[in-house]
Amino acid sequence: MNRLMSTTAVLLMFACNAPGDAVPAKSAEPFKPSLSLRPVAVSLIRGATQAFQAEINYPEGVRYMRQPVAWSVVEAEGGTITGAGLYTAPATAGTFHVQVKREDFPEVTASATVTVK
Repeated sequence: MNRLMSTTAVLLMFACNAPGDAVPAKSAEPFKPSLSLRPVAVSLIRGATQAFQAEINYPEGVRYMRQPVAWSVVEAEGGTITGAGLYTAPATAGTFHVQVKREDFPEVTASATVTVK
């Protein structure tokens, strides 16, 4: 066997795993919860309604029966919002804020500004 073939054979031998050798597992990145809200700003007339949508990410292998979010209007007289994200503007004009938070990660929130004319 010539020297080049011998060197190639040795390199291939070291490059291949022997049967049963495990490839080291890639370390998993820690889960980072996210939450986005649409729309982020809207202008409505008094008493009008607006549907808001929240989008979240899920930990790998986890799914929920319903999206784990809770809706609220920040200002006491700022209108109402349903559990499905349907906002109803108040009878008074002003600037108000709709907030959504993740129930599974309560520190993760998003908000939208609603201008009522």
